[in-house]
Amino acid sequence: MNYYNILNFKKEPFSNSPEPEFLFQLPQHSDCLQKLELAVRLRRGINIVIGDIGTGKTTLCRKLIQSFSSTSADATEIETHLLLDPAFNSAVEFLQTVALMLGIKDLNDCQSEWHLKERIKNYLFDKGVDEKRIVVLIIDEGQKIPGNCLEILREFLNYETNKFKLLQIIIFAQKEFEKILKEKANLFDRVNLLYHLKPLNFKQMRAMINYRLSVARDFEPVPSLFNFWGFAAIYLATGGYPRKVVLLCHQVVLKMIVRGREKGGWFLVRSCVNETAAPLFIRLRWALASFLIMMILGISISTIALQSRNPDARKPSAVIPAIPVVSEIKPVESAGVGANSLMNQENNKQNIKMPDRIGKITMTGKRRIWWTLYNIYGGINPDILNAVLAANPHIKNKDRVTEGTVITIPSIPANIKPVKEGEIIVALKSGKDLETMYNIFRNNPDERKMPARAFLSFWNKKDGMEFMIVIDKSFKNKSLAEEAVGKLPPVIAAEAKILSQWETDTVFFNSRVLPH
Repeated sequence: MNYYNILNFKKEPFSNSPEPEFLFQLPQHSDCLQKLELAVRLRRGINIVIGDIGTGKTTLCRKLIQSFSSTSADATEIETHLLLDPAFNSAVEFLQTVALMLGIKDLNDCQSEWHLKERIKNYLFDKGVDEKRIVVLIIDEGQKIPGNCLEILREFLNYETNKFKLLQIIIFAQKEFEKILKEKANLFDRVNLLYHLKPLNFKQMRAMINYRLSVARDFEPVPSLFNFWGFAAIYLATGGYPRKVVLLCHQVVLKMIVRGREKGGWFLVRSCVNETAAPLFIRLRWALASFLIMMILGISISTIALQSRNPDARKPSAVIPAIPVVSEIKPVESAGVGANSLMNQENNKQNIKMPDRIGKITMTGKRRIWWTLYNIYGGINPDILNAVLAANPHIKNKDRVTEGTVITIPSIPANIKPVKEGEIIVALKSGKDLETMYNIFRNNPDERKMPARAFLSFWNKKDGMEFMIVIDKSFKNKSLAEEAVGKLPPVIAAEAKILSQWETDTVFFNSRVLPH
C-alpha cells in the first residue's frame, strides 16, 4: 500500500528517484538547461555543471536528456548517451565503454588505445558530417573520472571540422571536480560553459515543495501539507538542498499519517530530523531557532492579551458543521430501460433506503483508524473524517483511539464505482458482517503467497449490505480471471468467485478504482 494514496495523491510526491516531471525549474535551473541545450545545438564541445551533493544535478541531467527527445525532430537530430559511473580502471576500459555505448561493433580486434580512438573518431565523423547528427556524451558523477580518462576527453575535443566539434560532452560533478579541472589547464581552457548550482533559498524551497505536491495531484488544487513553521524547520534542517528536502518531507509525511495529523509543523518536522550528523551543531541550531520562535510567540501572546481587554474585539469563532451521512442512493440507469421504467425509477428514488451505517469495527493494538478508514472507503478526506467522527461522538481524539474502542462505520456512498463497466473481478471471500470480514482481510496467514487485495463494501435493495475481499485488480475477460484464480493457494482458490455483473441499484462505499 502506498502512503500517498491515503492523502489522495495520484503519485508519490517525495520520491528519491530523479523524476524529470518533478523538477521545479527555478531561474538557475532554466538558465542552466537553456545554456546547455544551446551549447549542444551549436556544437561547442565540453560543458560542465558543478554542484554540491543533493543540489539536483542528476534530476537536471534527466530533464536535459528528456528535452533532447521531446520531439521526433530532436530525437532524429540528437543522439544522446548517458554514462552514470565513470570510475574506470584504465583508459582502454573507458574507451571500450564509450565505443559500446555509441554502438560500434566488432571491437575484438581493437585492444589498443589507438585502435579504439580511431574507431570512435570514424564513427563521430560519419554521424556528424555524413548524417548531420549531433552526438552527445553526458557523464554523471564527473568527480570520479580518472586523470587518464580526462586526457582522453580532451583528445575527443580534437575530433572536429572547421566549423564544429564532432562530440558534445556534458559533465555533472561535485565541487571537488572543479579543483581537479583547474589542475589540467589544457582541458580547463577548452570548457565552453562552467555552471554552478546553488542550494535553494527559503522562498524557493517552499515553492518547490508545493510544486511537487501539485504534480502528485495532477495539478489539481491542493492545500499545503506544511504550515509556515513546518517550512521553516525543513529549511533549517536541510539548508535548502533539494535532495535533503525531499528525503525529510517523505519522513514527515509518513509520520503525519501515523499520528493522524493534517499539517506538518515545527515540532513534527524536528522529530523527523536525523541528528546523528554533527549533533552538537544541530542541537545549537535548533535551540537558537526555538528561542527566536518563542520570542515571536511571546510578542503575539502579549498582543492577544491586550486585545482581550476590549470585549468588542473578540468575535466568536465559526463552527464547521459536521457533514451529514448520506442515506439515500441514486440508482444507475441501464441503457436498455424504457421510458416508463425510467420514470418509475425516478419516482421511487426517494423510497430506496439503505442503512445509516456499514457496520462496526473494534480497534485492536495493531490497528490504526487511518488505515482502517482508508481500506474501507478507498481514501481519506475531510468529508469522510467528519462523517466518521459525527457517527462516533465518544471519540475525543482521532489521533489516539485506544484498543477495544468500537467504531461505527457510516454509510458514505462513493461517487465512482471501483469496478468499471464490463470488467471482471475475482472475489476471494464474501460475507454479511463487517468486523468478521475485515478481520479476515487484515489477518491473512498466507500473505506472501497472496496477490494484493482490496476490501469492497456495497449495498443493494435485493441483497442488502455485503462485504468482499477481492484481488486488487480487474480483468478484461474471464480467461484472465481464471488464470489469476489458478495461481491462488488451493484453499483460497476453492472459495474464489468470478463476478462481472451487479444489481443496477448497487451502491459502493469504496471509491478506489481497481487497476488493470
